Amino acid sequence: MLRAELAMTIATGDEPAFEREWLRVSEWVADQPGSVRQTLARLDGEQTTYLITSDWVDEPSFRAFETSNRQDEVTSGLRRLRQSARMTVSTILHHKESTSSLVDATMRDQ
Repeated sequence: MLRAELAMTIATGDEPAFEREWLRVSEWVADQPGSVRQTLARLDGEQTTYLITSDWVDEPSFRAFETSNRQDEVTSGLRRLRQSARMTVSTILHHKESTSSLVDATMRDQ
């Protein structure tokens, strides 16, 4: 499994628009071949810096998505809102879900 992490900084005041745009884009990405999951997080103490993570079944699936013209079109709104961006890609070696019932209850509330 492959994980892409994209840190994006946006202008102050653009947070609501950025989050709405990410939600719109994430609906499309979720339907792409090889897409496993996506997460949008904000860095603690940095109101305008977001971390987007996306997991993919394999590198070819991610690369096909990343280099597609349609991906450029669909994500153009996010790019318009960003001031800077930095991506890293890594291979997930091990992934262990928690067995804690507290985690289950917390995740249901998300």
